Amino acid sequence: MARGDATEQAARTPFREVFAIAEFRALWLAQVLSVVGDQLARVALTVLVYDRTRSALLAAVTFVVSIVPTFIGGVTLAWLADRYPRRGVMIVCDVIRGVLVLVMAIPGMPLAAMVALLFAVTLTGAPFTSARAAIFPDVLSGDRYVMGTAVTVTTYQFAQVIGFAAGGTVVAFFGTQTSLIIDAATFFGSALIVRAWVRPRPAATAPLRGWPASSPGPGSSWRAPRCARPCSSGCWPRSTALRRAWRRR
Repeated sequence: MARGDATEQAARTPFREVFAIAEFRALWLAQVLSVVGDQLARVALTVLVYDRTRSALLAAVTFVVSIVPTFIGGVTLAWLADRYPRRGVMIVCDVIRGVLVLVMAIPGMPLAAMVALLFAVTLTGAPFTSARAAIFPDVLSGDRYVMGTAVTVTTYQFAQVIGFAAGGTVVAFFGTQTSLIIDAATFFGSALIVRAWVRPRPAATAPLRGWPASSPGPGSSWRAPRCARPCSSGCWPRSTALRRAWRRR
C-alpha cells in the first residue's frame, strides 16, 4: 500500500473508533506505562551513576547501555511472541522488568550490578513490544488497523519524550531509589492492565524445526492487514512447499 493510501484509510477512521475497543485501550495504556517506565529507569540510573562517580563519560556509557539491548532483543527474543501466547508474553515481560527494577532499588546495590540489571530490563522489553504488535491484527481490522498503528507509533514517540521529562522530575523530587520503585509500579500496572482487559488467545502455530520462529505460518493467529493479504495469500503455497522440503532434510 502506498503511503498516501494508508493516510487516506487512517483519515477515514476517527480516533474514537479504535479507542472504543477495550482491548486496544488496554494495549495502548500498557504501551504508555512500559515506555515511560523504561525512560524513568534510564534517567534514574544515569543520574545515580553521575551522582556517585561525577563522571559524565560513565553516565553517558550507562545511558547507551540502556538503549543497545533494544536492538539486541529485537533480533534474539522477538520470536517468543510467536512461540507462546502473546498476552502471556506481555504479562511475563512486565513482571520480570518490575522485579528487576525493584532489585535495582535495593540500597547499596553496586553500580555495575545496576547497569547489568538495566540492560536486562531493556532487553526484556523487546518480546513485550513484539507480542503487543502481533496482537493488533486480532484486535483491529481494516481501516481501524491503520489508525491503530498510527496512534501506536505516535504514542510511542510522545511517551519517550514524556518519560524523559517525567523521569527527570521524579528523580529531582523523590531521589533515585523512590524513582525506581515508582518505575517498577509502572511495569506491574501494565501487567495488570493486560491481564484484566486483553483477551487470552492461543499461541501461533509452532514453526518447523530449523525455520525462523518469527516467520508466521499457515494456521497462525497472525493476520496480515487487508492491504497485504493478496500478496501473502499468493505466497503461502510456495512457502508451505519450502517448509516441507526443509523438514525432509
